[in-house]
Amino acid sequence: MATDTGSLERRAYRTLNEDGLVDVGVGLGLLAAALYIGLPRLAGTNMAAWSALAPIMIMLLLRGLRKRFVYPRIGYARIRPASPAIILMVTLNLLLVAGLVVTAIYAGRGIRPPASLFPWLFRALALAGAATLALMGLRTGFVRFYVHAAVILVAALASAAVRSEDDGLLLLLGLPGLVMLAAGMVCFFRFLQRHPKPDAVHANA
Repeated sequence: MATDTGSLERRAYRTLNEDGLVDVGVGLGLLAAALYIGLPRLAGTNMAAWSALAPIMIMLLLRGLRKRFVYPRIGYARIRPASPAIILMVTLNLLLVAGLVVTAIYAGRGIRPPASLFPWLFRALALAGAATLALMGLRTGFVRFYVHAAVILVAALASAAVRSEDDGLLLLLGLPGLVMLAAGMVCFFRFLQRHPKPDAVHANA
């Protein structure tokens, strides 16, 4: 019985990640971070406020898309064990908090944090994200998660070789963000084609 339950949970988790919205959400988050770094240099625009709101806006967007398009097609299942997506969000938040704590310590001493601190913090975030995406690939069987993890690792290594730290961060965040967003959108539209709404199926019957 436990084996059947575990198999059912794995199939449900795979189905819930078939829609590509996890890819879309992570891709949008990475691109928002890239905009935070790149736009002040390119257009003199301060993105601090928008970047702070970006995670909330992305979560609301994904929640709305799932309620509007996903759950009516495949139903809703609550997975009891912590999913890799949740682990990813918790890990990234913990690393982000750690970076803010270190920054606050430097600010409390009246010292500006070393400029090299933030690129390595982002690389730590990237490695944690790549590991979690590989775990999602292992659990779901979707090859695209392994591809995302490989792209992040390549971007992290390439960013370390770029002389300009800002350009390196743009590469580290922007390249995986674009790949994941594009892959997620393709998966989402394929998901809609494979799983028509029940009303549409009955109407064609």
